[in-house]
Amino acid sequence: MYTYIDTLEDLSFLNKELLEKSYLGVDTEFRRTTKDNMRLALLQINDGEEIYLIDTVIIDNPENVCDFLFSDSVIKIFHSCKEDLEAVYAWTGRIMENLFDTQLANAFIDGKYSIGYQGLVEERLDITLDKNETRSNWIRRPLTESQLNYAASDVQYLIHLYEELEIELTKSKKIDWLYEDLKNLVSITFQPLTASEELRSNISKNEEKNLLNKFNEIVINISSKQKINPTLFFSKKNQRDFIRVALSKGLEDAFAAITQWRRELIQDSVKSLLLRY
Repeated sequence: MYTYIDTLEDLSFLNKELLEKSYLGVDTEFRRTTKDNMRLALLQINDGEEIYLIDTVIIDNPENVCDFLFSDSVIKIFHSCKEDLEAVYAWTGRIMENLFDTQLANAFIDGKYSIGYQGLVEERLDITLDKNETRSNWIRRPLTESQLNYAASDVQYLIHLYEELEIELTKSKKIDWLYEDLKNLVSITFQPLTASEELRSNISKNEEKNLLNKFNEIVINISSKQKINPTLFFSKKNQRDFIRVALSKGLEDAFAAITQWRRELIQDSVKSLLLRY
């Protein structure tokens, strides 16, 4: 079912093997007590042939023997990767790149925006996974057999999902959109943007509400035509943030804060909408 890695020597040997792979399924278990206090407890890897569970509590300093996580030539497949990236950073002090996110990919083909891994596996592969260890204490040792089996199952089907979703995104010409969003996600995770709430709208609340309703209609129409999840495309919070930046600093600043593919889809409609303001 899985191989347990709990020595630096074994991790070093595994690192050399994984650097030869084209892609890996990856997940983490961690403990977070505050926004800035996170500890990686377990790192799960599926290389398509075998699953490895790396004990990051016992191996508390991986030194330079986990380069597969940061390789340009190895795609790391996650499901909802933001906290995983932070957990890996807490363990290694390094920022991951060359990523694929199955949750995000699913939303690009008009799927649910925040579907969980178990839900996506059931929806796409018709397989029901055990959820019993979701709230386990992953720091305490030894881990139980139930915990280890649960952790292994969290990466068991990531490669299957990746292979399906990657084909669909490539056919629909949205694969570059996904990678642009992932690059942006990494950037804002480690270099957060200034909160837009600090910006004051220079129009009345009623005017802003009417403007946002019209903006949302544009988002819904474009999402429907492109067959992408509307929350992924432009959430209502991001719509409000965009409008406030546009009215406070100008349209170019607002466009500069969003990804290029979103700008290309929305710029003509939004420029017409905001022409009178």
